[in-house]
Formats: sequence, structure tokens, C-alpha cells
Amino acid sequence: MRQTTLIVTTALLSLAACGGMTSPDGGDGGGGGGPVGQVTVGDIFFRSAHNGSQNTAVDTIVAGSTVTWTWNGGSHSIQSTGLAPEIFRNSVVLVGANSTYSVTFRNPGTYPYQCAVHGSAMTGTIVVLQP
Repeated sequence: MRQTTLIVTTALLSLAACGGMTSPDGGDGGGGGGPVGQVTVGDIFFRSAHNGSQNTAVDTIVAGSTVTWTWNGGSHSIQSTGLAPEIFRNSVVLVGANSTYSVTFRNPGTYPYQCAVHGSAMTGTIVVLQP
């Protein structure tokens, strides 16, 4: 009996340790469950690979983490629209599948962005939490 209790307790603790970041609403956002900090750039949309949110794509990360935007086609750019444009002023306009742009967010805060080509038709937000 003691050995069974130990095995069950170990299994439960292992499962609890597997938890990761979730969308701001505490769920998976009904989306793909991909890596946190991965955003797909498509034909007039940003989509979180982690939670499936789109226009506005919302990703929540821990300070010190990097977000990578990956193009799946079209001409797009990433530019900050918030009060801290020094975080990412403007990426170059990238064209073609698998092009990437990455930014490391060191300070907690909320960082809205948009495509410099498509403006408010293509938006996202990065929420950075204390580690």
C-alpha cells in the first residue's frame, strides 16, 4: 500500500511540474498548444502558435523570453504601437515563407504591435510577466 501511494504521489507531482504558460484567460485559448512566444504571420493576420488567438494575437511570456514571428507568406513587418517603441521599432519588411523576426522582452509590461504594411488590420499584443 505504501509503495502504491508513493507511486501515485510521484506521478501527480510529475504532472504538476509539466505545467507551462497559458493564455491570459488561464486556458489554452482554444488553439493549437504550440510554443509560447511563437507567432505566425500570414495573409493579413498574426496568430499565436500557443493559444490560437488572432488579430489581436495575444501571447503571455515571462520577462527574459524571446518572441519569434514566422512568416508563412506575404509582405509584412512588425512595429511597436505602444509607449515603448525602443523594444522593437520596426522590423524590415520580410517576404516569403519561413522568414523570422525575434525580440527578447526583458521588462514586464504590455507591448502592442502591428504590421507596418497593413496597420490596424493586423495587430498583436505581448504580455510580459515577472519571472
